[in-house]
Amino acid sequence: MKYKICEANLRTLTEKLSRLSAKLVRIGAAPVIYEVVGQTDEPSPEDEAKLIRYFELEVEGVAPKHNGWEFLATLIHTDDGNIIRSVPGFVAPADYRDKVPLCDHCHTHRVRRDTYIVRHEDGRTMQVGSSCLQDFLTTAPGRLTKAAEYLFNAYDICDAATNPGWLGGSNALSTYRIDLDTFLQHVAAIVLKDGRYITRKIANETEGTPNYRSATSDRASMEMSHGRIQHMGGGYVYEITDAAKMLATEARAWVLRKYSPSIDDPAGMDNDAIRDMVIGSFKAANTRLSDFEHNLLACARAEAIEPRLCGISAYIIEAYRRSQPRPEAAQLDVAGLQRIFTMFTSAVASLKRPAIRLADDAGHYLHLSLASEASKNAGCIYVKGEKGTDAYYGKITPQGRFFAVASCPKTVEPHLLAFAADPETVAAKYGKLTGNCCFCGRKLTDARSTEVGFGQICAERMGLKWGLTTVTDTTPALVEPQAQVA
Repeated sequence: MKYKICEANLRTLTEKLSRLSAKLVRIGAAPVIYEVVGQTDEPSPEDEAKLIRYFELEVEGVAPKHNGWEFLATLIHTDDGNIIRSVPGFVAPADYRDKVPLCDHCHTHRVRRDTYIVRHEDGRTMQVGSSCLQDFLTTAPGRLTKAAEYLFNAYDICDAATNPGWLGGSNALSTYRIDLDTFLQHVAAIVLKDGRYITRKIANETEGTPNYRSATSDRASMEMSHGRIQHMGGGYVYEITDAAKMLATEARAWVLRKYSPSIDDPAGMDNDAIRDMVIGSFKAANTRLSDFEHNLLACARAEAIEPRLCGISAYIIEAYRRSQPRPEAAQLDVAGLQRIFTMFTSAVASLKRPAIRLADDAGHYLHLSLASEASKNAGCIYVKGEKGTDAYYGKITPQGRFFAVASCPKTVEPHLLAFAADPETVAAKYGKLTGNCCFCGRKLTDARSTEVGFGQICAERMGLKWGLTTVTDTTPALVEPQAQVA
């Protein structure tokens, strides 16, 4: 017999079958043999995003037999008709459903709770009572009936275990899986939108800071299990676009190709042998892999994964992205950008952590600061979003070249070029938009500094011109400072 067993029920079921088999062996009967021969993943009736795994269990039991007679069924006699418990494979004739408790061996009709159907090797079938079993079977009837009861119990619990709720309530459905392709599409959508992949390690290290972002795998899991996040105006925050689907498909295929065992030279092999070799390569273990690479391959091979494997599975996307040749870093090889470095070089003589803040009329903000000496980019200028955010756009090297990251907005490069070409005008724009000096970040309180857009002392530290615009003259004119303005 074959049964479709819910994954949550499988362990308990096999334990019960093992105990019944042990009882059968103790009384000299053949044990129940069972084997998992297949599996399927089906949507949960409670949540289609969750997949419930069902195992196909093949169960084989041997009907009790002695002296050429085989035990086939028990007839339980009740006032409302007979209850027939047959060994699998035997279908009792319909007339047994209302047969009186008559024994075909002693031909006595008396009150019996149970009678039994047995069949001889020569084809004879008889209905007998328990006391007569010993007469023509020459064995203790209790052994046969007990063995039959154990066998019936084995098939009864298999029937019960096909129900997902066999273990009670929702516990059986607490074990579920996630379709791998769908999960990878969510991961890809998040990575494409955010421009980066956040590991759990990074998420844990930044928790409680302004730069904190939850791990990419956790956000993808949340979107699948708790419903996708929508914009206020409609639409989803992370759209499953064609690009996301393509990235998910290519990443999984890349892991399978890269980490599966290599196949032998197919020269001289027939088509069936080549097919078996290819299929085998996608199932066999690759002993040359590290543990991490092996785990990545195992997840990529699965059609559905357990929630606890979301972290390693999500990294399929990032591993593929890191393997791809990076496009030429966007470079602004403009001599003017070196002027920004000159400003920082001038400022470090009197400031410990010089910084420059920029803004345009469209509300795009930039924050420029020197990388620390302990950084791998020491000597470079970091270009980030507004202070307090975790947006990182790239770096400016001492040679005056800007290397942008993939997620850098298109407005950043023109903004840097404009500042390098005319730092006084761009710096003044920040001051007029925000009321703060773009260099020190303090509020502009002096009338002349407010008019210019940044402070005189900061201008001197940065090596910039600083002047005043007269009230009567509508043409801006930069003049040399006549007096120190605090």
